[in-house]
Amino acid sequence: MGTLSLPPQATQVGLAVDVAAFAMHAGELQVLLVQRGELPHVRDWALPGGFVQVGEALHEAALRELRTETTVELEPRHLEQFYTFGELNRDPRGRIVSVAHLAVLPHGTVHVTGGGHTLGAGWFPAHRPPPLAFDHATILDRAIKRLQVRLEYANLALEFLPDSFTLPELQGVYEAILNRPLDKRNFRKRLLAQGILVPSGERRSGVGRPAQLYRRAKGAKTAAL
Repeated sequence: MGTLSLPPQATQVGLAVDVAAFAMHAGELQVLLVQRGELPHVRDWALPGGFVQVGEALHEAALRELRTETTVELEPRHLEQFYTFGELNRDPRGRIVSVAHLAVLPHGTVHVTGGGHTLGAGWFPAHRPPPLAFDHATILDRAIKRLQVRLEYANLALEFLPDSFTLPELQGVYEAILNRPLDKRNFRKRLLAQGILVPSGERRSGVGRPAQLYRRAKGAKTAAL
């Protein structure tokens, strides 16, 4: 068998990963962004990401870039590969294909610090981000749509909450991801009918009547990505 040779017109293609990482902060869906410290798009905000190293799995590259650029340590189960972006002119450095990953950060993940070649890292409203480098606005938009789809068939909203939560808090997660209000009565009726929630036996004190706390029912499947 002869050796395989590339046609003369073939050029090298770079392989990269980008991560759309989401969390709930102050009742709002937010996305984790980094400020680029290198050309192109120096000082512009972007999704965490970078080139895949030789011998490195795609999910390993995504976790490494997230850790290096934001100091966020994430377990593989919180990460999902959801789309490949390969438009010819998406990167001014040449033909670079990016495999985008979706991440749902555990409840309480707030503090981030820019690292690597970045100038900083921070949380921004997912539905109202600043101008983004490359085609990252397109990546973010598709990632949000992926979150919205997963709400329909997985317990994804529970991943944004602590172990115990109120129904208004859970509804707030749905509304933050969908970016629209939901009818309170219909929402509660539908969620409780699914059998994925049980009362925790505790209540949260506050203004007015203490609110009933709920938790995930035993045996209910998690929304691991």
